[in-house]
Parts: sequence; structure tokens; C-alpha cells
Amino acid sequence: MKKILIITMLWAAAAFVTTSCSEWDPIVNLGYDQPEEYQVPDIKANTTIAAVKAMYKGKPVHIEKDLIIAGQVTTSDQAGNIYRFFYIQDETGAIEIKIGKSSVHNEYRVGQWVFVKLDGLTLGAYEGMLQIGLDDPSGEYETSYLDLQRIIDLHIIKGKMDTPVKPAVLSESELFLEENMDRLVTLNGLKYGNEVFALLYPDPYGDKKSTANRVFLSDKTWGITTWAMSKNKMQAYLDSGIWDSAVTADGGKTVAQLKKERAIESVATYVTQYFKMGSQDVQIRTSGYAKFADIELDEGVLNGTKTINVTGILSNYRGAAQFTLIDLDGVEVVEP
Repeated sequence: MKKILIITMLWAAAAFVTTSCSEWDPIVNLGYDQPEEYQVPDIKANTTIAAVKAMYKGKPVHIEKDLIIAGQVTTSDQAGNIYRFFYIQDETGAIEIKIGKSSVHNEYRVGQWVFVKLDGLTLGAYEGMLQIGLDDPSGEYETSYLDLQRIIDLHIIKGKMDTPVKPAVLSESELFLEENMDRLVTLNGLKYGNEVFALLYPDPYGDKKSTANRVFLSDKTWGITTWAMSKNKMQAYLDSGIWDSAVTADGGKTVAQLKKERAIESVATYVTQYFKMGSQDVQIRTSGYAKFADIELDEGVLNGTKTINVTGILSNYRGAAQFTLIDLDGVEVVEP
């Protein structure tokens, strides 16, 4: 079979947790050929990532022990689909580090070793995905970002560059094994599932918990053929009329009515494209700020005549297999 490598294009900006109504800081590439190497002979890991993740029992864990993990960076935010966090991986597992900075790839390069001093940090979860960060004083989330440079420098120590982690090629039966969660992996032979999920907020500055301010696009494709949608692309979809029959979560108004009343505004929006790996759903979720947000999926993929192989980060989101692309170099279209 002939494999065609999809190449990245365009620009937008970044992320992966909830849809935002304002633009994030732009991702900047400083163009370093090689990052500065940090040799730290006076520090070493005294526990593993798997052992730390095992500490989580359904509620946040504020760590007050002198624990240190070490792992290699497996992600980059350069393409904009990852924002204000990165993943590290050792031989036992992988985990997300919630660092409150943009353009992280300029400081923490793929393949670089990073040591994380856990004393004073919090292990928590977002919809089943484990994260290391600070306590969230608002109580809304289980963790918050390490966003002050003094705190970052205290807890995250840069190590030497090394050969980047090689992605593990997983079978369908390995999708939900705990040791594979948050790892860099490759999934082969994914077939388009003819389904998307997108959550629209007619008033992006209003109450996002209000059912009158939510429109769910799910259970079919709704004509969405791109990985996600920038503000301009969302407006184009709105103008096309393909969403006119969709209704707000309270059943009060259709999108057509909202448009007529000028009561719906376009913003960059996440889209989850569904694929099948055997009998299992794999949800590939992409940010509307990603550089490749508006790139069309291959027509052969959409009509089911082609499959894709993907490389990125596998997570368990509400009991489902969620996949995060680092960039579109991680997608191969496979000819029949």
C-alpha cells in the first residue's frame, strides 16, 4: 500500500481543554537549532511516573514528600494543538505537566530530559486524564498551572538532550491499558466514523453553563470536514446553513433563529473527529487555534475508501480513547 504523508499548513494558535472565547498567546518559534543543554549531576529521579500516577485514588493528591520524577519530553506546542502543558515519559509511563506558558517548545524540546520536583505540587485529573500542577484555589479544577517563573524553576529542572522517544505501536486490545495512557503512540488502520462532536456557544462571552447558550453538534458529521475550525471557518460553516436545524441544549432556538436574530458569534472552536480502530472509537480532538485547524480531511478518508495511521498522545477521556495530534506530520493517509 502506498502511504501519503499529510503535510502541515496554515496557522492559528493553541490548546486542548475547553473552548476559549479569546485568543491565546501566539506560539512563537525562536528558531533554535539545538536547545541549551542542562547537565544536572546533583539531581536524579527517586520514583517513577507510574508510581506517582498510582497515588491518585479519585481525588487530588497534594504531594508533601521529596519525590522526583524524570522523563523525556514527547510533545511540542509549535503547531498550536497543545497549549500551556507538555508530556514527559519514562520507561514506566507518561504524564502531563501543566506549565502556564506558551511557546514551551523553545525551552523544553522533544527528547530532552526533564526532572520534576513534586514536593508542593498536586496530582489531579481532568475528566480522567492525570496532570501535575498546583492546587486550584478556585476549586473548579483539581489542578492549576505553574505559571510563575520562580515556581517553574523551583520544580522543573531541565536535563540533557537525548534521542526522542520512539512511539509505541498499539493494537486495539492495548488502547485502554493503564501503562499506555498519556504515552506517545502510533495507531494504525483507523477508519472514519462519520461522526463529530463540537460544542458551540452562541454568546462566547456569556454563561457557558447555560443550556440556552449551548449548541451540541454530535451523532453525525454536520458537514464538518476539517480537523477543527478557526473563527473564520466557523463563520463559513454558519453561513453555509448546514447547522441551521441544530438547536440549543434547552430546545429553545435553532441555529437558523439565532442567525436571524444575530445572536450567535463565531470563535475558534474545538472539533472531535471520530474514527474506528476495529470496534473501538478513537476521538481525535483538535483545537480551533491549531495551525492545521482548517485543513480538510482527505476525501478518501471521509468516504471510507482510505484509512489513516496516527502518531500522538493517547489519553482516557471520560472512559473513551482520546487522541491528541502534535501536528499533522503525525497523520498518514493509507491508500487502499
